[in-house]
Amino acid sequence: MKDKKNSTISRRDFIKLAGVGAGLLLLKGSVPNVVAHILGKSRLPKATSTSASRKLCFVLWDHQLAQYNYMPRNLINPVPETCPLYSGAKNPVTPAWEAYWKGILHLCNPDMDDVKFEHAWSSLVDSHRAFTNASGPETGDFALHSLTCGGATHEMVTGVPYGSHMKIYTLNSQKAPPSIPARPEDIDMTRHFFATTGSNVRLPDGSYAVYGFPQFENCIIPLLSPSNTDMIDISRIQVASSIQRPYNP
Repeated sequence: MKDKKNSTISRRDFIKLAGVGAGLLLLKGSVPNVVAHILGKSRLPKATSTSASRKLCFVLWDHQLAQYNYMPRNLINPVPETCPLYSGAKNPVTPAWEAYWKGILHLCNPDMDDVKFEHAWSSLVDSHRAFTNASGPETGDFALHSLTCGGATHEMVTGVPYGSHMKIYTLNSQKAPPSIPARPEDIDMTRHFFATTGSNVRLPDGSYAVYGFPQFENCIIPLLSPSNTDMIDISRIQVASSIQRPYNP
């Protein structure tokens, strides 16, 4: 994965480490098979692994949603693919959580020097960015909102809907953060997600390109909530058999 000339963990390599690549499965009776409708069966990646003990769901990209007429939500000025969780919580980024978030970003972007890293970090958590949204560190009220992005894969608690929502596991912002793992592949990517943004780039199959945030090659965000679980609108997800690729194509 790495060599002496270039120690970067590319998005492609990190995605491989995270175990991305299984096909999507229809959440019966609740979500239309938008992926098959837009991408065609030939575009669905073949399942490479399954987990009987973990119930996973994929957060649909904006162009897979009826509410956006199967198009990016803003064709003129593409926007981040954010998806709010039910709690709508604003989670304080304590020094411990800041150290953890920076720690996993360092782990997944190991060749960034300190100056470049701090510049990228300041840009990512600025108050005008999607995940802090008027609560960046410069405000004195540094907080990360309870949301995810299209392209994320999360773990459902039971897989049984609660009305129009599905309960998923999150990292509890009221507790101490997890330990920073020794290897990128040890990050639980059901409790984190890649920051993604939509685009107006139409692909040959009729779908739209979805890209990562520019600040980091592997721009990973903790999935925070003031509890061990939160809920997501069921119209935003499909069941998956393993971690999914967050970007399109």
